[in-house]
Amino acid sequence: MVRAALVVAIAALGLLGGCRTAPPSAVVGPGADAPWPEQLAALEKLDRYGLDGRVAVAANGQGFSAGLRYQQMPRGSNLALDGPLGIGGLRVALDGEDLEIATSRGEKLDGPAARAELERRLGFALPLSELRWWLLGIPAPGEASLDQDGGSGEVRGFTQNGWQVSINGRADALGFSLPQRITAEREGARLKLLVERWQR
Repeated sequence: MVRAALVVAIAALGLLGGCRTAPPSAVVGPGADAPWPEQLAALEKLDRYGLDGRVAVAANGQGFSAGLRYQQMPRGSNLALDGPLGIGGLRVALDGEDLEIATSRGEKLDGPAARAELERRLGFALPLSELRWWLLGIPAPGEASLDQDGGSGEVRGFTQNGWQVSINGRADALGFSLPQRITAEREGARLKLLVERWQR
């Protein structure tokens, strides 16, 4: 069942394969052709960016796809899921360790209740504190096992906190070589993200 749900969700995301990343609205990095150590150092300091895309999720025998909007700010982040995902629209706001969610029905939850509801709706605990770095294609600060290109040193993927994250494609955006396709998976859960637009 999990495999069938994965196939359906991934196939839905695959239909968007022809999409291309739009031109960046700002250039903040050293350039997509800059040496990877230089890009990495700048990415680790990047605390304000946004992206629009699509996500396909499979967990516990269920699968769905949704539109995704993400905005990272110095003090926190906002995440919005929209579309026929079986859970309605969902807004997630993270400020440090403080979490708040709002549903399309106008329900608002915060703290442990918000985390429990988010996990119930997705089918797994979303790695919220790591997400801001994972979306950039780099591990969060802390222990991680890296898969890097032998020549350039560019990160192709990593394992962190029980998740295997793979960068399946990159595009020039914001003055970096940023992920265009990301897969994150652990036992019983898989996410595939297609970034359609990076923005500042």
